[in-house]
Amino acid sequence: MKPGKILKIAFSMVKANKLRSWLTIIGIIIGIASVMAIVTTGEYFEKEVTETLEGFGGDTITIVASTPFELINDENVIVEDSENSEENSEISLENSETNTEAKEDKDEVKTETSEPVEFEPVTETQLTRMDVFTLRSIPDIEYINVNVEKDAELKLGGKSTTVWVTGVDPAVWSKMTKKDLEQGRMLQAGDRNVVVLSNELAKGTFDNEIRLNQIILLNDRSYRVVGVLAKGGGLLGGLTGLFGSSIYMPYQNAYDLSGNEDPSETETDVYSTIEVKLYKGADYNSTLQEIENKLRISRRVNEDTQDFYVNSNKEVIESTRKMINGLTIFLAFIAGISLLVGSTGIANTMFTSVLEKTKEIGIMKAIGAKNKDIMLIFLCNSAMISLVGGIIGILLGTVAVQAVLFFISIKMNTPFEFALSLKATFISTFVSIVVGLIAGLVPAKNASELKPVDALRYE
Repeated sequence: MKPGKILKIAFSMVKANKLRSWLTIIGIIIGIASVMAIVTTGEYFEKEVTETLEGFGGDTITIVASTPFELINDENVIVEDSENSEENSEISLENSETNTEAKEDKDEVKTETSEPVEFEPVTETQLTRMDVFTLRSIPDIEYINVNVEKDAELKLGGKSTTVWVTGVDPAVWSKMTKKDLEQGRMLQAGDRNVVVLSNELAKGTFDNEIRLNQIILLNDRSYRVVGVLAKGGGLLGGLTGLFGSSIYMPYQNAYDLSGNEDPSETETDVYSTIEVKLYKGADYNSTLQEIENKLRISRRVNEDTQDFYVNSNKEVIESTRKMINGLTIFLAFIAGISLLVGSTGIANTMFTSVLEKTKEIGIMKAIGAKNKDIMLIFLCNSAMISLVGGIIGILLGTVAVQAVLFFISIKMNTPFEFALSLKATFISTFVSIVVGLIAGLVPAKNASELKPVDALRYE
């Protein structure tokens, strides 16, 4: 039998029982739409979260000073206190007049010895220029940027607000940052008393927008605005401006914000953090280990007394991706259970169709139709039902995702971005066809194995 004839008969079987076919299709629609919506949403949020984290420096390694803590536990003091306690007890038995005083002394000793164990910092550790020199000896490091973080009072037009300022190395910051410019330029080598503002600070803090070349006051010192950063794109783009610094300036100027009138009292060449960027193709893990080893040697510490830690944003991004992917797969699996229900509906519809078409099967086989032809007719019938349900489910799932993202974009005051997962579309289409074929396989096989005589006699 020709393929066109097989498809025509299968299509006529679908049309002959419209209500039953549509009820079966609805089951497939719900399953496919659920899987489509969950996978698309998961991929979209994975992309947005990754871009947001990369906005903080996705491929950079950050070194931060970490103050070690020492356990205070002086055993000699405890022993001495115990001896004093015994002496006070003996005195209280020999001399009743001093009993009250001895009791008070004993209570004082108990109070002293029963104090909880405390931790206190030994010394405050810092990152210095020596650490930068040490990092420069590592061949896989391409750029090194130092950060000096301060809070400051920003004054403009009679109004003021507190902002977070990050002093950076103007020679390398523009090569390491993931931030884009909207106006002006980035910091350059040799810059002094100039700043670059975040988009949120420049446009949303004061009544009037802060413009290029405008003079602002930070802790009563004047700085000129040379650039305004672009607002992060996507659904979570504003988070880089929310949690990141509002103002960037050369780190030499950041020391001036400390408030010391005497410049000699200002501690320079001390950094809040140090950021490094590796050459493309460098061994990330081995370089990470080399950074730790060389800094331990330079700072004369070991693994137990280490007074710094190395933070890898790449590991944070990878762990976040895995978490979102795992959650997406789990939810898609739960939604996929509805596909199992839909496949049961297809199988039930096909078994019913075989019973209804038993005499027609007998006639077709009597005039020369082969078992293979009968089986293909019923397989095409089930595939058509599942394919129609799959296509409609993909469309409904996509519409549902866009509606959710549009609602979120309105609430977060961010531009709406259309999201469509090609992987989810392909998987949904493939699954809908496979589900239909598997569900229709047994009924189709049963129909193909009917004997013409038995089929013609069936009532």
